[in-house]
Amino acid sequence: MNKKLFALVNASETILRKLVFSFIPAYRCIVCNAESDDLPVCYECRQKYFKVDSIKNNNCQRCGKKLISEKKLCMQCRSESILHHVNSVFPLFSYRLWSSEALCRWKLKDERIYSSFFAGLLRERLLEIFHEKGSYVIVPVPPRPGKIKEKGWDQIEELAVYLENVFKLPVLRLLERYSSVEQKSLDKEGRKLSIGKSYGVKRQVKNIPKKICLLDDVMTTGATIESCALKLKEAGSEEVIAVTLFIVDR
Repeated sequence: MNKKLFALVNASETILRKLVFSFIPAYRCIVCNAESDDLPVCYECRQKYFKVDSIKNNNCQRCGKKLISEKKLCMQCRSESILHHVNSVFPLFSYRLWSSEALCRWKLKDERIYSSFFAGLLRERLLEIFHEKGSYVIVPVPPRPGKIKEKGWDQIEELAVYLENVFKLPVLRLLERYSSVEQKSLDKEGRKLSIGKSYGVKRQVKNIPKKICLLDDVMTTGATIESCALKLKEAGSEEVIAVTLFIVDR
């Protein structure tokens, strides 16, 4: 979408929402079902269930999972990690409870109001990373071929549009996806075998940024971001981290 058109649509949506709330009862929070003008989750439930923890908390320095007794790396990353080209992962939330409900509504039920909600949360994480580790160019994980034509939109691309046009963060679309097979249809071994085959850097890309931050919605095994990081480092990037909305940590 054209940047000026996107900004106009976003501003119009905000104004329209305020006008609607002036004449009809407020919408209801998906968590507590209380009336709320702060869609799609009320302020109290945001603070309780969707508060973005600091990257300085006790997380695995490679995959981003919560650590209990280990130091620096979780047991899985010490013994059988598939993340060899991804320097670090910074997930916002574990994929549980209301996190899974919100993701389901966004991805499966096409409730696109969650796009701006998630983009705002991602902005918090990204600004903290930029403050602590320096600036990165954000590179969204691309959709499978035909997805946008089939569904009319892609969740990661919509987040990238918000980050770029509303929050003015640096975004480059450097990658393309070759495989049309959905990752969720593959088992763990199948995902591992797909590394290095499903994604690549676009042929027209000449200069690869030295520091890249991949953007994805969920990290399950890590195969997607590892595949992307592999190709980006082969093309010349020196450091590739990843920020995801959720991580499946069980």
